[in-house]
Amino acid sequence: MDGVKYRIAVQTDKPAIADLNTRAFGQPDEARIVTQLEEAGDVLIQFVAEMEDRIVGHILFYPLGVRGKLSAVGLGPMSVDPSTQRSGVGSQLVRIGLKTLQDSGAPIVFVLGHENFYPRFGFSVAAASEFETPVKGPHFMAVRMRHGPPMSGELIFPAAFGVN
Repeated sequence: MDGVKYRIAVQTDKPAIADLNTRAFGQPDEARIVTQLEEAGDVLIQFVAEMEDRIVGHILFYPLGVRGKLSAVGLGPMSVDPSTQRSGVGSQLVRIGLKTLQDSGAPIVFVLGHENFYPRFGFSVAAASEFETPVKGPHFMAVRMRHGPPMSGELIFPAAFGVN
């Protein structure tokens, strides 16, 4: 989409990110999760998409523990302004985030998301199948960023998700 700038989120973006998540998901749960992740220091990196000085997209990556092993990364929430959805903003946010994580040496990234959206970036249920988690199912996927550990184990989510 023309006219969209992508950048790392900054402190002053917080109110706009909370508003965007609430509007994109139609309820405040994801905005609350973002706030709790930030307050707990459980954010690796966040990116925003900005158009005409307005935030129209947001993606967050958080540390994901693997009991007794090296850590992994979780993706989410990711949101796009309802008026901008299906324009490529979300896809570009995912690409930018995954490239940044790959460059930093992240081994594997997990997502609980739409089964028709995330596979185009390499995510699959099969890549997540050796990991134990209460959210396992057809929407829980992973993409391997590099070969090597962790190859299996119990996932430990930040408290903001309330799944452990």
